[in-house]
Parts: sequence; C-alpha cells; structure tokens
Amino acid sequence: ILRSRLFRRNLLLIMGSRPAAQVGHSRKVYIQRDYSQGLGLRYSTAMPPQLQDRMPEDLFEAAIVNINQILAGAENGSVGVYAESCFACLTGYLIYMCMDTHFERSLKEVRKLIEEYNRTVFMPRRLMMIDPSERGLRVIEVVLLS
Repeated sequence: ILRSRLFRRNLLLIMGSRPAAQVGHSRKVYIQRDYSQGLGLRYSTAMPPQLQDRMPEDLFEAAIVNINQILAGAENGSVGVYAESCFACLTGYLIYMCMDTHFERSLKEVRKLIEEYNRTVFMPRRLMMIDPSERGLRVIEVVLLS
C-alpha cells in the first residue's frame, strides 16, 4: 500500500495536478534481466514492441546501457570497496549506520539517473520508468501512461 501511495505521489509531483486515477488505467512493460553474459546485474537492451511507436530505439538503448554501466560498477571491486569492507568488519559493521555501502550508493545513482530520464525522455512521451530496486532488481518497469 505504501509503495502504491508513493508511486501516485511521485507521479503527481512529476505530472503536476493530474488525477491519480490515471495510474490505474496504465499499461506496463517489463525489461527483463540479461543473463547472456553470466549472472551479473544487467538488463536487456532489446526494445519491447510496445515502446517502438513511442520513442526512438537509440534513446531507449542509451538509457538501459547507462543503467547497466552503473550497476556493473556497483558489483566490481576496487581498493576503496575493499578498504570500506575491512573498516566495516573492524567496526562490527556499525559504520553502515553512518554511511551507505558502495552498492547502495550505486543504487541511489541509478535512481537519480532514472528520475532524470523520466523528466527529459520518458514523461514527454507519456512513459515512466520505475526504479528497478522497487521490483527487487528483477525487471525495469516502464509504465505507458494514458
């Protein structure tokens, strides 16, 4: 219930004073995970047929590629990530009460990117991309607004 209220509130903030009842009349398209290169967190760049008449394929592919790049960086290790993990272990993981993990910071970056894409690319075409973390990172949901 809380997620649907939050969805409607965000939709109203983005679209202005549109009635929330329009959300119930919308259709949804799901972009599935791409397992062709292993179990890494990435989404398919193939454009769903439902979106082909709504937006250019290159814009859609660029959005998904940018999301995939951020998520790939979230899973890659680096000296900073290892140092953060060691420090967390030494503090009994209490450090994570004060700061986000590298993965959480990457998810926030994806969320900001999706908000920007919604504002500049998707909403003018009566589409709205939903943050994949709201669906457990299984799919990216694109709502076709009526």
